[in-house]
Amino acid sequence: MAKEQISSILRALQILECFMDHETEWTLKALVDQLGLPTTTVFRQVSTLTDRQYLVQDPVRKSYRVGPRLMMLASSIMGQSDFRQLARPELERLSDTVRETINLSLLIDHDIFYLDKVETHRSIVCNTKVGSRAPAYATSSGKAMLSEQSAAYIEEYCGWMRQNAKSLTANTITDPERLRGELIQAKIQGFAVDRGEIEIGLICVGAPIYDINRRVVAAVSISGPDYRMQEDWETMVREVQRAAENISRLLGCTMT
Repeated sequence: MAKEQISSILRALQILECFMDHETEWTLKALVDQLGLPTTTVFRQVSTLTDRQYLVQDPVRKSYRVGPRLMMLASSIMGQSDFRQLARPELERLSDTVRETINLSLLIDHDIFYLDKVETHRSIVCNTKVGSRAPAYATSSGKAMLSEQSAAYIEEYCGWMRQNAKSLTANTITDPERLRGELIQAKIQGFAVDRGEIEIGLICVGAPIYDINRRVVAAVSISGPDYRMQEDWETMVREVQRAAENISRLLGCTMT
């Protein structure tokens, strides 16, 4: 009985994790195809999640999307994140300095997860959303974090890329070997760059954040229109690295 209950929880979590992906709505059939589970099993799970308001169903399209209870839970957890609170003052300082959008990201599976964001009040801004995800291979933060991973991790990631990488713009790097080159360069430089790879006309520069054991745990990035970023590129690079180092120190990392 206990084993069956654990399996049921696992299936419910697998369904909820689908909504962490880039799709915001799922039909029952799409969930069945994605998870490879029996239709009756998925139907029972989504019905329960809908009853509990973790999901809601569109009455016309019959598709499912994130419900109010799940959004409240996510908001509560993110609001209580010690790491987010610790990093926030440095993100605001960085935004005030460079006057562009600042993102704080984590590496989850093959994507980055936007944990926090400080908006700029200038025209033309970055359209990222806190709580959303983006492919790590197409982002400066993702590359910055990937560059600090083990050879085995990068090999696995490149293997996944061969089958799953998709172009988001004409500049998106989908070739694993090209990504390897970018990661080597990012490792040497201490920062990574996204040149319109996730959004045309947007340039991002990101730097890794380390914990007390010198393990990469996150990344901070600056995002802005290409013409503004290029005007003072050296300042952008210097300041994002400075912010990453400052947050790393707060986590107990001794920078050398």
